[in-house]
Amino acid sequence: MSPHRFYPCLLAFALLPALASATAHTWPGSAPCGGTLQACIDGLADGARIEIATVTPIAEDISLYNRSLTLTAAEGYAPVFGIGHWLSITSDSIGAGNLDVTVSHLAFTDGYVFANYNRTGTASYDFEGLTLTRAASNGANYIEVDANNGTVNAKLYNNRLTGEPGFNRGLIQLASSSGGVLNATAYYNHVTRTSTSVSGVLVAGILADVHNAGGGTFKLHGNEVRGEFNRGGIYISEGLFSSTASHFAARVYNNVSICADGSSAGGGTGIGFVANNGSIDAQAINNTVSRCYAGIVASQWAGGVGTSISGTIENNLIVAHNGLVFLPAATASLSNDYNLINASSNQVVSLGANTITGPASLVLDTAPRLRPDSPAIDAADNATLGFGLLLNLLPTDDADGLRRFKGASGKADIGAYESGDVNFTHTASANTVGGNVSRIDNPALNANASAALIATPNYNIGLPSGGVNYNHPFGSYYPTPNWALFNQDYANPMPLGAHFDVLVPAGGGGSFVHVSSASSIAGFATTFSDVSTNGLADRIVLVTQNWSAGVAGLYNPSPVGVYYGGDSKWHIANLDLATMQQPLGFNVYAQEPSPNAWRATAGATNEIRLDHPLLDNTPCARPQATRLLGAGAISGNFNLNYSLGKWYIEGNPNIGVGEQFHVLVDPAQVFDCTDRIFADGFDG
Repeated sequence: MSPHRFYPCLLAFALLPALASATAHTWPGSAPCGGTLQACIDGLADGARIEIATVTPIAEDISLYNRSLTLTAAEGYAPVFGIGHWLSITSDSIGAGNLDVTVSHLAFTDGYVFANYNRTGTASYDFEGLTLTRAASNGANYIEVDANNGTVNAKLYNNRLTGEPGFNRGLIQLASSSGGVLNATAYYNHVTRTSTSVSGVLVAGILADVHNAGGGTFKLHGNEVRGEFNRGGIYISEGLFSSTASHFAARVYNNVSICADGSSAGGGTGIGFVANNGSIDAQAINNTVSRCYAGIVASQWAGGVGTSISGTIENNLIVAHNGLVFLPAATASLSNDYNLINASSNQVVSLGANTITGPASLVLDTAPRLRPDSPAIDAADNATLGFGLLLNLLPTDDADGLRRFKGASGKADIGAYESGDVNFTHTASANTVGGNVSRIDNPALNANASAALIATPNYNIGLPSGGVNYNHPFGSYYPTPNWALFNQDYANPMPLGAHFDVLVPAGGGGSFVHVSSASSIAGFATTFSDVSTNGLADRIVLVTQNWSAGVAGLYNPSPVGVYYGGDSKWHIANLDLATMQQPLGFNVYAQEPSPNAWRATAGATNEIRLDHPLLDNTPCARPQATRLLGAGAISGNFNLNYSLGKWYIEGNPNIGVGEQFHVLVDPAQVFDCTDRIFADGFDG
């Protein structure tokens, strides 16, 4: 073991980013928020933030008329509106007054969230983390945003809707008309139709409807739509019920559309573009369509003239009866290539030269991720996808909210999901432990010296008994041919039964090894530089020490974490503020934030409850977590723990209120570990 080397603590806490704070009003609370929620809203000035802190269903209809404010859940609460109650956000048509409304983390049953704008100015509507479900036989549960005048900038992010759309409507409906401009981004929403009917009902999952000289840009990314939508799971329409031409752009990237039954003509369409007398500038890139009668359709409303649907349909994975269905008169300028089409037929002038036809090799058609032998792997056109994401300012994650470009080749897969990461559980047992070390035996790591694994201690791996509290700084190393995990406080033995969640990221951008050096160290931290993190304060960064990447025998018996500094770089820190040594190795994982890669904040002492639809009531989930440097020294460690249907991050000995962690959950891992016995799968 090399002796410890100490360096002056040159890194000032002034480099840490300042935490923004804003005055919030709690409802129920003090006046004017002591009565109804509507009275609270009416009694506060524009710009107010209202945090709802109640477990009692809210028996009110809420109207925000000509208002600008934020309405959200208070920390630790999940507010629910009573059955049939709704939220309406509207404006008058007088002048150019701007509006700015944010609504997040609220739940409705047989209720809707509706927003329109009738002024000549600009409205910004931000809807995030809303849950809308259906109990009765009605079509009242939807989110709708209308631009009837002026400009509306709308963001719909990570909302979940389950129900039955009305006639010629969608569960998410985005519309512009009468000269209004709607610039809408709909990312990572989950939309499910409850009815199993496959005929006679003209409905959509996500409907973008531009008519009567409306305009704008619609960006749909990472959404999952399930059920029988015979208009289309995702449906982009120009001129519905209007002969006045409209012109707009639609960017449809990395979405998943899964129909209920693709065996009949009533079995629905995955993605549809249809125009009347105007034009759609369309890009459908890296989407996955499964179980549908028609995969991607580009057509014209009956009676339309002069219609133009131009752009490109590329890198899509389609399992359907008909793959591509293009109306020649409307699609002369619509190209297609690099698609994988697993279909009986196509109705298109010609398929691009790089089209793959044949079995897609999916895990299940209801969970259409790729098997290891799928021809879609590494077969996408990187240039089209990469430039499309860049030019359209779209997220760089796939439909799972994980890295889009990864793997040895750096090439993307065809379809919405990117394969390559591996997750598993390692348990320190009598046949793996020697001293302070536990050897790992897993095909993803064996003889894989270049792996940059990430690990997180897991107290009970979701089991009702047998939990082991692991309270050590730890690291990984590679005594060929196996990787191992070890206690950095090497005099202490590895506890038998200690559990670890292990992520083996596929290579490529966002997964790398950093080695501290004299030039990278300042005090208790080392600075790393990578294109996946530089200048990107919002990145979700995970880190695990890698003893083999440094110098043999050099231990770092400190808990480690990360922070983003005033130098626009990310840093790995000894959280106990012990001087960082060199050369020490660290495995680093970094990606853009998404619903499955986020920053969690402690609202109570010594724990963070991880409220997440993939983690709740899922004991076999294997999340990853890395601590962020806070305002002072942290001498302890932490474990993940599953209790009473919830996952927690728990401190050893504590987590302070306001402390933060980066958290990642892999949907593919959750799917793999949960019961598939009732899945109805085929790969036609």
